[in-house]
Amino acid sequence: MDSTILQSQIDSLISFIASHCSSGKGLGTTSSAIYDTAWLSMIQKPANSDHFLFPQCFTYLLRHQLPSGGWTSYATPVDGILNTAAALLALKRHSTYLLSSPPCPQPTQQHQQELDNWPLHHRISQAESALQSMLLTWDVATTDQVGFELLVTRLLSLLQDAGVQGLSDFPGSATLQALHDAKLAKLPADYVYQARSTLHHSLEALVGYIDFSKVGHLKEENGSMLASPASTAAYLMGLAEKGMWDEESEAYLRGVLDRERFEGEGDGEKEDGGVPCAWPTETFEVTWVVTTLAEAGVRLGDREGEVIRGYLEEGWRRQWGLFSFFPGGLVDADDTARAIMALRHLGTKVGVESLIRTFEAKDHFRTYEGERNPSISANCNVLSCLLMMDDPTVYAQQIVKTAKFLCEQVYTDSVREKWSLATLFDTIAANPSLEASIFQLAPELQEQIPMTSLHVLTKVLGSQGLDGSWANGIAEVTAYGILTLSWLSHLPWIQQLGRMHGVNFITASIESGKAFLEAHKHDWKKGQYLWIEKVTYASPVLCEAYCLAAAVIPVPDFTGLTGDVDGQVVYRTKESLFVSEGLLKGVLKAGQLMSLTPLFRDLAPQLLRVAEMQACYALGFLQWKRKELGIFPATGGDEKYMAFIPLTWTASNALRVQATAGYGHGHSGGLSNYVLQEMMVLSMLNYQVDEYMETAVERDFLGFYSGSWGSLEAVREAIGQVFEEFAPPGRKRSIWGDADHTPTNLKEIRSTLSRYVKHILLHPAVRSAPASVQARLRNEMHTFLLAHVQHAADNIHFAAASNQTCQVDNLNSWERETGLPSPPITEPHDPSSPPPSKRRRLASSSSSSSSYSSSSHKTQEQQPKIFSPTDSRTFYSWVRTTSADHTSCPFSFTFYTCLLSHSHPYNSNKTENLFNKDARTSYVAEAMVRSLASLCRMYNDYGSIARDASEGNLNSVNFAEFHLAAGAAGKGCSGGNQDSGEEEEEEEEKKKAKEELMWVAEYERRGLERTLGELGGLVGSGEMERVKLFVDVTDLYGQIYVVRDIGVGVKR
Repeated sequence: MDSTILQSQIDSLISFIASHCSSGKGLGTTSSAIYDTAWLSMIQKPANSDHFLFPQCFTYLLRHQLPSGGWTSYATPVDGILNTAAALLALKRHSTYLLSSPPCPQPTQQHQQELDNWPLHHRISQAESALQSMLLTWDVATTDQVGFELLVTRLLSLLQDAGVQGLSDFPGSATLQALHDAKLAKLPADYVYQARSTLHHSLEALVGYIDFSKVGHLKEENGSMLASPASTAAYLMGLAEKGMWDEESEAYLRGVLDRERFEGEGDGEKEDGGVPCAWPTETFEVTWVVTTLAEAGVRLGDREGEVIRGYLEEGWRRQWGLFSFFPGGLVDADDTARAIMALRHLGTKVGVESLIRTFEAKDHFRTYEGERNPSISANCNVLSCLLMMDDPTVYAQQIVKTAKFLCEQVYTDSVREKWSLATLFDTIAANPSLEASIFQLAPELQEQIPMTSLHVLTKVLGSQGLDGSWANGIAEVTAYGILTLSWLSHLPWIQQLGRMHGVNFITASIESGKAFLEAHKHDWKKGQYLWIEKVTYASPVLCEAYCLAAAVIPVPDFTGLTGDVDGQVVYRTKESLFVSEGLLKGVLKAGQLMSLTPLFRDLAPQLLRVAEMQACYALGFLQWKRKELGIFPATGGDEKYMAFIPLTWTASNALRVQATAGYGHGHSGGLSNYVLQEMMVLSMLNYQVDEYMETAVERDFLGFYSGSWGSLEAVREAIGQVFEEFAPPGRKRSIWGDADHTPTNLKEIRSTLSRYVKHILLHPAVRSAPASVQARLRNEMHTFLLAHVQHAADNIHFAAASNQTCQVDNLNSWERETGLPSPPITEPHDPSSPPPSKRRRLASSSSSSSSYSSSSHKTQEQQPKIFSPTDSRTFYSWVRTTSADHTSCPFSFTFYTCLLSHSHPYNSNKTENLFNKDARTSYVAEAMVRSLASLCRMYNDYGSIARDASEGNLNSVNFAEFHLAAGAAGKGCSGGNQDSGEEEEEEEEKKKAKEELMWVAEYERRGLERTLGELGGLVGSGEMERVKLFVDVTDLYGQIYVVRDIGVGVKR
């Protein structure tokens, strides 16, 4: 971009800001709002007369009514509801006079033109229908805009009084009323008369409830009620009802209508009759412009800088180190923090004592007194302000508190920003003052902050369009994206990302965004509806400031220093905060393998790189968590799966972010770090329990007793005992008798599995789930562990059969049925351990060379090709039941749904779950997860044929169905030496079996995709994206098994 042109545009913007700091006329470039304009249009002077004070406002409403009958929703559903409700109320008030005969007052020429095209009674009728439709689809729980719970409730009541029907019974009405009551409960009945509060910004919500003649002494110096046109209009209307008036307030409203417009504001309409939702907003706009440009390395000119500094210093003195969004207003933490930073950028080193004293809360900083929930952006600004002090360690307590709060908000995906829709960029990760020094103040944040920043980096990179823009071509949001990436690039762990991979993707992303801005300079002054007040609004001044900052900020070079503008932006990396090479090497190797799978072939390389770095920090967390939990004993076996666990989740999360990139700036794709890490822990435990069941249970205990009927039943009962405390009473009699003579090794198994089960069933997310979902999870876990026992029995049967000859020996009834020896479990002299004479392992049987002999062939054991189950199971029934349950997929998905409900920021009662919506959703969801489990098992077996054969494990291809074409079903076992022809025939048969297995797996995949399509029609798109993420992770493991077997090898 041409630096001369950019500098000229910067100078012009700063000059505009500075001129209003010195003029005393007030500054406010925010967009006009239907809502506030409607309130002004209803002012009558005197009350109930035929004289409306601002007819141009009513004309504005008529001109902006939509063909649907409603008024626009700028960016959120509640925008449309407030705009339509207020405008409809204005139509009803005006109809009393305009529909009289003759009309009184006479319509203005502009009114008449609008009414000729669309008669007033038709407008009212269609507006009523439009409002009813909006209310029916409104999700109240997800709404968080200034005072909406009071404003909407009162407007609906006023409309009912005006004769509008059908507004009291809509799905969210009870929730809205509860929020309304909770808000008022925080404020004493006479509080509105005693002191200024945020309530004075929304006095229209109290029409009919308060005496407006008693609040005049609390108005601002400019005559407004906390700089709100709507609130001031309600105040005047309340006075008029008593035959009173306030000339200063009328003058304020006339000043708002006559305000100076910034280039690009209001589509060039100088006097269009519209008013903004707040005016003036000069402190807010001045401080945001100054700090945004300064953080990008821009230095203000001496003359303009002096003017702005003088203006802010006057505000500092006037309100004792605190600021509002306009001079003299009700102070807040957001504007105070920004103003302090602006002053320091301009050379005035003010402190933060007033900020801390006024706004510090227990675990965060509140924006203002009485707020319903904390603000992310306000706490980001406070943290930046604290870190900007000469010696931040003085404020270590406040810095750590704020950093923890922000990390926790991102960790749990509880980011509900009340002042901006662009929440993606309002996090700790976008904090340019965040340096490694914070870790000296809070060592416990050494993993949280990197995970938080990498989480944001994934979302920012993943949501960028192919044209370089963000939010489908919005210049202002694109500027946010560029600035966020630039600030993130100075963090050491992200610097390491830049150094590891030749062509740096962060640099490429920034350059692509800059190119988009260059090509769309005509949009730099077109503010978008991204800022939140009573309704959302746009600010052309802030839009231009952000675009200019993004255009001039240096592109990072990742050599330890960034480029700089006059020495302003220089950051050095902290080598000590880099991820260790050994840790990184293992994760990168896993990433290379995953990139070969069909699922990840289309994942953008940069997102996989970030996911790998996330996985490194998550792996450290998992290693710590494993020690903390101490559920399973250490085995000393190969644990290469540990590198895969975190990466499968972080990479799959990145895949979902990429898939939802086109949903717009308000969409948050992927999962929270909380859900990701909890599922990583579950995946780790599931790997461990699988290994434990194969070793401690199958190899050591069942193998110890040669897999006898009694030993199988003993393990099954031990598992049942684990679940007794979670199940209704009614335990059956133990096979051990009244006294617990359970062998010591079985007690250890029971104790270990009990720790595993308790960790899951007593998890807070599970405990908060509906009872029916808890019961489902309990039953599925029980089935999962029993499936391990059955799978062990099948393996033992299969292994034993492989050591038998084709001759039939004299066996007892159990041995004839199962092919297994049946020793007793205990002996009377020592009930705690098996007798020495019975300590036989399967390995000892298999090592015997005398079980088969032939005079014509050398003795040789052969692994049979076909599994002959003792029951009626076919491959289909096995892969749908025992095999699917054995994968842990069914119960893990139920646990996953509990996490989603527990962590959902808008699910206050935690009872919304995929399995308690309705019968069809529950059925289709279970069908989906069953199909997924079967598919994963088949993929697993496809990649594990060789390993299973060497370890004696039952594999899908050992079922008779895979050998029918070769006529193998009747072959029995084979032995002896084979000539080359037989070997070739056997290899061809193995190849055919694998091909058949893959065909069946792909058939199952087609069924899974159909089921997912059905489920998508039953749940919302956001919930479906989370379901798909679980499917991706599970499917990924199957695909990895096909590429390369990563299972834990067990020596038998």
